Amino acid sequence: MPTVYVTQESNGRNFLPARKYGDLVALMPYNAQVVLSASPAIRKLRRGLRNFTKDDYLLLSGDPIIMGIAISIALDNSQGKGKFLKWDKLEKDYYEVAIDIHEKGELEYD
Repeated sequence: MPTVYVTQESNGRNFLPARKYGDLVALMPYNAQVVLSASPAIRKLRRGLRNFTKDDYLLLSGDPIIMGIAISIALDNSQGKGKFLKWDKLEKDYYEVAIDIHEKGELEYD
């Protein structure tokens, strides 16, 4: 079964609907922030994402710097392919967004 890596825990936010995509694993505690040095966060995220594959998911939550570092590490581990879970406010559920940063297709947003 795939793993859903939650970039950062959040007080009051319910991630349980994402369980249908895989086992939930929180990478950083709710109070973690990158302020003066990103090195400790990078080390912790590298350890947490060491087994990330293109079949797993990232659920982005928390400090934007932590989210960016997690995306970079995850995509590096999976040859640029990744799946994300995006919250839909109307449906009150997550849906999958798959990306390949090496895709060479035409831009659709001209």
